[in-house]
Amino acid sequence: CLEAIAFSICTKEKETRTPEMPKFFENALNSGKRAGQKAKLKAENIMLDRNIIKRKKSFGVYMYDVLFEYTTEQDFYATNDETVSIVRPVLLEADREIRALDGKNLVAKGDLEVAQAKRAEAFPAPANNWKEKAKNGAKGAGFAAGEAKIKTKMAVNNGKKRSIKEEFGVKLFNQMEEYFPGGESAIVPIDVHCTTDNIVNEIRSGFQACKSDIIDISRKRMSNEQEIKQLSVEGSLRRLS
Repeated sequence: CLEAIAFSICTKEKETRTPEMPKFFENALNSGKRAGQKAKLKAENIMLDRNIIKRKKSFGVYMYDVLFEYTTEQDFYATNDETVSIVRPVLLEADREIRALDGKNLVAKGDLEVAQAKRAEAFPAPANNWKEKAKNGAKGAGFAAGEAKIKTKMAVNNGKKRSIKEEFGVKLFNQMEEYFPGGESAIVPIDVHCTTDNIVNEIRSGFQACKSDIIDISRKRMSNEQEIKQLSVEGSLRRLS
């Protein structure tokens, strides 16, 4: 009787198995792989978007360091060149903020020199015993803390300066991209007749280099988007089959 029941159960299990079961598991496995590939591509695109912003920011740091001295020359304000006209307002805005921070750092540098001089005066001779060493150590810690505070303030100001340069780069690139919307075509340099023309070509060259890098990043991003769409289509076809 028990053998008959066991035979009946085995027979029912065989009847419930279908040829579609291996295909079902295969589809589930492929679906998981596609989901993983899509997630990886989307994460890569997020990084590419960040790289575009990062490249614009580095463009700003480079261009400011090239151009900031030009803001003291009369030609910078007198010229009617369209490229300089684009750069002038955003450069002057950044330059004003950065020079203000430079002024603060100059004051802080003076304060630091005074603090270091006071520390040197406080210890005209080395300690001769452990009591003097302990006393000098406590006093020295106070001087060191004050100097560290000044140095931290200067470091914060330098960080702000870099952020301003980076923001300048994003603004400048976006404005120049509107003025030079020629897609992937290179920007032709102008003939040089004066110092301003050299500056104009420097601006155009820096913008062209940044634009070329961003185009390359954008191509990779578009390729990833196409691959994501293809994976979605394949998934839909698999479910329909």
